[in-house]
Amino acid sequence: MATEPTAKPEWSIEGAEALLNSLKGVVSARIVARPGGVIEEIHVLTEGEVQAKQTVRNVESALLAHFGLEIDHRKVSVAQTGGEQEEAVEAFQWVGSRRDERRFLFVTHRVETGRGHQVRTVVTVEWGDEQYEGDATGADIPRARLETTAEATLAAIGKAIVALIGEGEVVLSVDGVKTIEAFDGLFVLVAIHAIHGRSITALAGAAAVEDTVDRAVILGTLQAADRWVRGRI
Repeated sequence: MATEPTAKPEWSIEGAEALLNSLKGVVSARIVARPGGVIEEIHVLTEGEVQAKQTVRNVESALLAHFGLEIDHRKVSVAQTGGEQEEAVEAFQWVGSRRDERRFLFVTHRVETGRGHQVRTVVTVEWGDEQYEGDATGADIPRARLETTAEATLAAIGKAIVALIGEGEVVLSVDGVKTIEAFDGLFVLVAIHAIHGRSITALAGAAAVEDTVDRAVILGTLQAADRWVRGRI
């Protein structure tokens, strides 16, 4: 009688980094991922007892076997310690954390239903070591609820912008949110306008609905705004 394959555990950056840190010769590992969980880069620091090419293969094999993640080997960079190991680890971790500071990350959100068919959405995002909370209220009907979630996300980003470069420098507004079915899945498209001085830029983001539609709206909104905003902070 054939046995059913064991389901892979859901991956997280913390879990994946812990897995890579357990590999032979690895001193420290850092993973850089976009909002939504798409891995952009993996940085591995080793003691040199394992060749760089073998370390890359070990990283690919470990992530595939444990989490079912297929990684392009070109996203994995390997550095070897030389001299004082502790200094090398500190430098490696500092570079990784500095990269992480330069992007907005989704932290959490909550939805509160009020009177008069109103819904209030609160979204928390992170920039560097600081978290910013934004909220918006709208009608508790499907399309308006999606737009309210996007507005709350932009409100959180807006608070970060005010803290970093001052009030009135950048204004973000929701143009529209839409769900579409494609490739046997459900996706969310978010369109926003970014206003900087006299310039108005149309931006868009998309995210697959893997958990809840609200979460996909938040990730799509972050994708739409993140790169444009980062270029001005």
